[in-house]
Amino acid sequence: MNVPPQSTYALIGGRLIDGLGEDPINHSALIVSSGKVVAAGRADAIVIPRDAIKIDVTGLTVLPGIIDCHVHGTYRARDMRQHLLNAPTYNVLRSTAILDETLACGVTTARDMGGADAGFRQAIEEGFVVGPRLLIAVVMISQTGGHGDAWLPAGIRIQKRAWLPSPVADGVDDVRRLVRHVLMAGADFVKICATGGITSVTDSWDEAQFTVAELRTAVTEAAMRRKRVAVHAEGIEGIRPALEAGVHSLEHGWFIDEECIDTMVRQGTWWVPTLALVPLSVEHRKKNAAWNAQQLAKEDAKDAEIYAKMQAHIPLYREALKRGVNIAFGTDQSHRLLVGENLVELQFMVDWLGMSPMEAIVSATSRAAECIERPELGALVPGRLADVLVVADDPLANIKLLNERAHIKMVMKDGRIWKNILQ
Repeated sequence: MNVPPQSTYALIGGRLIDGLGEDPINHSALIVSSGKVVAAGRADAIVIPRDAIKIDVTGLTVLPGIIDCHVHGTYRARDMRQHLLNAPTYNVLRSTAILDETLACGVTTARDMGGADAGFRQAIEEGFVVGPRLLIAVVMISQTGGHGDAWLPAGIRIQKRAWLPSPVADGVDDVRRLVRHVLMAGADFVKICATGGITSVTDSWDEAQFTVAELRTAVTEAAMRRKRVAVHAEGIEGIRPALEAGVHSLEHGWFIDEECIDTMVRQGTWWVPTLALVPLSVEHRKKNAAWNAQQLAKEDAKDAEIYAKMQAHIPLYREALKRGVNIAFGTDQSHRLLVGENLVELQFMVDWLGMSPMEAIVSATSRAAECIERPELGALVPGRLADVLVVADDPLANIKLLNERAHIKMVMKDGRIWKNILQ
């Protein structure tokens, strides 16, 4: 694959959203050179370099690339029969289409929560594979019989991604060993499951998994390598011990309570709520009977139960926002749903959390960059990496615009244009 060359670009005439929450700038200019933002502001106040490739974005909106803090970007067949017939290399190669789709819809950086190893990250960095910049967890660590354990009642474990190590650990010493293993394998952060989940066969989404001591061991071991821990926790019985253990980010966290909100504010815990997944799953299975049938874990019943409870929980979600919980954008995009449709999550953040469209965009740009501790990302200000979207119309007036792929006119990552349908 030939990587598009870096050039100096001047995007002129658009409405600029900087990602920091400042008022948008109309009739703006954005100068990008050597992969970074050089200047951003009103066009009449910026000198356009003579060698710049000028791009007229009048009537369009320019904003930072989206950072999705929760994806599973690698492929596996939802149909278990097909999964068993696919070679591991086929699954790896099919993953490239998922990564390409993710970038094309506007996600320029993604935190992969289990499935991608260091080879995926390196292939994207070197331009052999098209996709968002990846931060990887390698696997999501699970107790025996937990959310990441692929054991089935037939008495066998079926690896979901055969190129990865086993994610199963039990007890403090075993958790320590596995955390050290994934960090050795190049993990940017550690992912561990503190509750069951929707897609796992042998557990319930609201049961607690791992003890506080085991979870704290993961946090301590990661910290020794200057890494953070993200925790999968859906029900309150797993959320509480995860917060007690001092995790960096709470993934899903749908059934937090007021005490949890207070703890998260006090500790600075990040919340990645992944709100769209369950509602969209409920809707999707109504339209696609075959997709609904391709399940092992009674996902339909779990989704219906969780969806009803989530809607009742919306006032508390809004309370979390008001009290100042750190909230970052994430989707839980996977083989299951949301590939190439990541930005629909913004609409749910507006509708369910009570965010303004600007707050939702900030949660997916500069705030998400804070969550993943990458200060060079997430804003269109001089010195930051040039991850840029050009979108039709004004998403501040209608955040739903970003749900439509046709509205994403240009995607730039590291100062390189990867998608351009402006003409």
